[in-house]
Amino acid sequence: MLPMLAFTYWVNNAVERAGEVLVQQGPFLYWVATAQACFANRRRCGVGYAGRKDRGMSSIEVFQQSDSNPSVPVTREQLYEEVWQWPMTKVAERLGVSSSFMARVCTRMNVPRPSRGHWVKRENGKHSPQPSLPEAGPGDLQVWHRGMVLGAVSQPLPKAPTSRAVHPQKRSVPRSGIHPIVAGAYEVFEQGRVIDQGFLKPGKQRLVDVVVTKQQLRPALKLMNQLFQKLEAAGHRVMYAPSDRIYSRAPFDEHEQPPKKQRHRYPALWSPSKPTVVFVGTVAIGLTLYEMTEELEARYIDGDYIPVSKIPAKQLRRLSPTLNWTTHMDFATGRLCLRAFCPYPNAEWTSSWKETTGIRLQTQLDDIVQQIINAAPVIAGLVEEGEELVRIRRQEWQEQMLRLEERDRLRRQTEARQQARADLLSVIQQWDEIRRIQTFFRDAEASISGLEGEDRGLAIDKLSQARELIGEMDAVRVLMDWKGPTER
Repeated sequence: MLPMLAFTYWVNNAVERAGEVLVQQGPFLYWVATAQACFANRRRCGVGYAGRKDRGMSSIEVFQQSDSNPSVPVTREQLYEEVWQWPMTKVAERLGVSSSFMARVCTRMNVPRPSRGHWVKRENGKHSPQPSLPEAGPGDLQVWHRGMVLGAVSQPLPKAPTSRAVHPQKRSVPRSGIHPIVAGAYEVFEQGRVIDQGFLKPGKQRLVDVVVTKQQLRPALKLMNQLFQKLEAAGHRVMYAPSDRIYSRAPFDEHEQPPKKQRHRYPALWSPSKPTVVFVGTVAIGLTLYEMTEELEARYIDGDYIPVSKIPAKQLRRLSPTLNWTTHMDFATGRLCLRAFCPYPNAEWTSSWKETTGIRLQTQLDDIVQQIINAAPVIAGLVEEGEELVRIRRQEWQEQMLRLEERDRLRRQTEARQQARADLLSVIQQWDEIRRIQTFFRDAEASISGLEGEDRGLAIDKLSQARELIGEMDAVRVLMDWKGPTER
């Protein structure tokens, strides 16, 4: 019973806190505020996720600070100095978190930390290398403090760098180089299940954004690796979308010639949990490589659909129109399409480069890289316009909520006055009724005083029964119980 009461208490508290944010920031942030308030109340009540506060914590958990250990902002430089001066357990103890969570903070801030055995080597006088602090990249936290939600850090609007052309020779990449996002992807994709048109659907979702058949898997990964390496050589970081803001993967139609009416395919094509993005300055640009499909006339043969163009003429003449019916199906073309898109939720922008029969994407990579870099200022402008539009809509919504609240207040005020007036008329009627009854009893007492003998005693007894039946009649009390418009 007590655990259920505690659970109800912190949920109600969370909803109340989220309600305040709802009025201030809009309904689309209500669930975010509710979640954050629930985490905060859970920490305040001392409820853990695995029996202890320092066990099983994820990167979105909030640590409730105590009065004895106030939260102090820590910069990347300060954290770098501390983790290389003291063991992680002591640094975590000073900041009031667990050592495992402190390691995640280092990862989130892109701060290198000592490897296993570093402190043992120092105690024995052996040299242990200390890497320098790298420059902060896109999505890296600059400042952290205890109580911060690691997955929801507000970031400024993206800005594109000064436009400059990068010569092709500066994008040269060693053939043996494999980008970290592409490394190991082939084995995971190859083990995935095969769905319609032969597309691969691996069980893992944190992979490079490639949607192809098994025949085109190796060329597609090779192409993406070359593209990533050229972008990195041009000074632009390629990575999975970080958690500093919301990044979404724009939907696409895999048809080489999109149909007039949109089709809903089942099962759906594979999609990653985080889009693959390249940061040009602080502008994120999403990248997707997929194999295109085309609609062809097909015949049903031995449980499968075969394009009519691939069936020998001699076999085609022997097919039965009843058992081997004709239909139209989508088939993978073997040609790839590279799509760049805007991953920000309040802006839309896409650009595609398609392979044709005689032109492959490998021969266009330099031009593609330059076009992606040139698109950064355009996307930054669209995001700024989208954020401004969201701000205007939020302000309009707040003003609308104020108008609705004022309208509701006036309605309640009018209803209160009407109800108070109706109740007052009822009180007046009760007052008249009480006065009439009181007058009756006074006249009866005056009349009884003139009687004698048994008649007098009988009348007094009847009057007493009548008073008991009517009850106490207090006109002032009825008026005192009435509530005015301002009391409702």
